Amino acid sequence: MSAKGRGLNSIPVRFYLMSGGMSGLAVTGLMLGVKTELSSVWLGLAITSAIIFPALVTLFAARKLTAQIMSLRDSTEALVSGDYDVAVDVDCACEVGGLADSFKKMVERLNSNIFRMNVLAYADAVTGLPNRAVIFHLLNRLTEKPGGVSTAVLFIDLDGFKRVNDMHGHEVGDNLLRAVSMRIASALDRSIENLSTCMTPMGELCDEPPSDIVLARVSGDEFVALFPAGVGEADVLAANILDRLEEPFEVDGATLHIGASIGLARYPDDADTPQEILNIADLAMYEAKRNGRGRVVATNTALRTQWQDRRDVERDLRQAIENDEITLAYQPRFATTDMTCVAVEALARWDHPTRGAISPGVFVPIAEQAGLVPLLGAAVFERAVRQCRTWQDQGLSISVSVNVSTAEFAAPDLVSRLVSVVKRYDVEPSSIELEITETMAMGDFEATQEQMIYLRNAGFRIAIDDFGSGYSNLSQLSRLPYTSVKLDRSLILDISRPDIGLKILRAATGMAKALGQSTIAEGIETQEQFEAIKLLGCDEVQGFLLAHPTSPGAIPDLVFHSGDARLGIRHG
Repeated sequence: MSAKGRGLNSIPVRFYLMSGGMSGLAVTGLMLGVKTELSSVWLGLAITSAIIFPALVTLFAARKLTAQIMSLRDSTEALVSGDYDVAVDVDCACEVGGLADSFKKMVERLNSNIFRMNVLAYADAVTGLPNRAVIFHLLNRLTEKPGGVSTAVLFIDLDGFKRVNDMHGHEVGDNLLRAVSMRIASALDRSIENLSTCMTPMGELCDEPPSDIVLARVSGDEFVALFPAGVGEADVLAANILDRLEEPFEVDGATLHIGASIGLARYPDDADTPQEILNIADLAMYEAKRNGRGRVVATNTALRTQWQDRRDVERDLRQAIENDEITLAYQPRFATTDMTCVAVEALARWDHPTRGAISPGVFVPIAEQAGLVPLLGAAVFERAVRQCRTWQDQGLSISVSVNVSTAEFAAPDLVSRLVSVVKRYDVEPSSIELEITETMAMGDFEATQEQMIYLRNAGFRIAIDDFGSGYSNLSQLSRLPYTSVKLDRSLILDISRPDIGLKILRAATGMAKALGQSTIAEGIETQEQFEAIKLLGCDEVQGFLLAHPTSPGAIPDLVFHSGDARLGIRHG
């Protein structure tokens, strides 16, 4: 095709220029303008891409990161609100992902610790059964229901368990408790694994009342079984429990024989509150023991009346302790060599405003069951130290012996509390002797040893009471820093049997002396007992033959004239 036929737009620029269509200068300008325009466009595009693309990438990454952070925040807030099962839904190979992994580990560790704490709080360490706290929780749930949920409670106390513990040691005792738990579960037509615990997988207490039998260990040798309405016949199953526990146990190579006494109470027929239903079932159990052991006693009208009376005594006892109305009588202790009074034992007394004098044999067990022993013990100790100060001001130099209960002895603040009291009254700790029982001393040996070391370092003297009543490990006993032993009164009563009783007493006295501490014989009631004890070389004696517990005002005169007691004259 000719140039002419192709048109102006098709004519090469060079020809167009030669034909005079535009000047060369103009064409050059046009070419430069086009090139400049194109460069600007490409530059703009390049700049825009350099800005927008990273921004888009950043925006995308930020949105993803923000979502992960928000997810982690939601998990944290759920955890704070108490949802310990919250899932941490973050999957990212970045810093937030690493943080999420650490958070997951923290949640797992927290859950593990919570489970452990719940187990410690709500499960018995020996048997794995629920403990007393669980029973109270479940009874509260049952009684909180509108109209209440009819419930039967069995209070089971083992007969002869203490003997097994003393003879074979606590490890065998613990293994026996585990075997007893399985035996009771079997008597209830359950296995130990299938018994209801009313706990969540995290070990937390459930909110709903139990729908099946719950078995718990509530103290040393005591168990409680709850029977919600419609679940088994409590009296029939109680009889099954007795039958099964009478069968011998094979534990660690030893054949052991124990039994049980059971109290039965029903809600709401016998009591209105969880505490009352347990207490009245406990009272029925003690009635079973009084009636010969190895039996079931159901709550009746007489027991309910007795419980109401006991509840009133408990209320008044609490008030008496708070109002410092518990008084003390003091039983003198004499040196065997010259019969001078060297010490007195403080004994609690309670003169009720309307009931008159109430025996310690009545109000001390009530205090134990009501949890008042620490308060009662503290009141007795302070009054005894105060009286010691009064006697010292009168010129008397005698020590005062005070009994310490298991609950008091286990208290972490025992030493500091006792030291505080003696400092308040400016009494030397060496003037105070603390009596703890042999069984208590042998219970948790390491804890006992540590507590006794603290007490001795503080200056207090320590007597092992009821020595010879248990089956102590003499090697362990020799490692305890006590200062004297008090021979159990049962050994003294057996003196009249020279073939056995006197030999046992001689052996017990010899063991006490071999341990290098002074010996004290309590419960001396006859001249025969006194003469036998004197021949055996006991250092001190105490008993009704020599002096009854007496008022603090009578002690100074008794001490000043106590040498007369060498003739067997009784004081008080």
